Amino acid sequence: MKRRIFFTLLASAGLLAACATVGDELVTEGYVQMSGAEIRTALVGNSLDGTDSDGDYVIYYPSSSMMRIVYQGRTEAGVWRIRGDKYCRRWQTFGSGNERCVTMYRKGNQIDWVQDNEITDRSVLVAGNPARL
Repeated sequence: MKRRIFFTLLASAGLLAACATVGDELVTEGYVQMSGAEIRTALVGNSLDGTDSDGDYVIYYPSSSMMRIVYQGRTEAGVWRIRGDKYCRRWQTFGSGNERCVTMYRKGNQIDWVQDNEITDRSVLVAGNPARL
């Protein structure tokens, strides 16, 4: 009987671990999921210096709707918005001009972007516009 209970508990723990999300893992590492208001406050007037699967970038947010990026040797403008607690952005040509929405997790100045249970970008919040975008 004790052995059956032990294996039942062990199997349950394995299922719980298998169900953990990237967001849960980030929280365990000390990150906090950002609310829409926190995202807006952090970004407006500041920059994100980051990396995605295709390379490095710097994005500057001069307002609560406009942004500029330097990425893959090109500079481009785009628009962004908050939808609930998600950050959504759309570039003129990057990403075929499609809107992309992510959940953001912050630990100090580190901000990780999560979409479909994957970290898609890792960025650092930088005061102002040091890239002069």
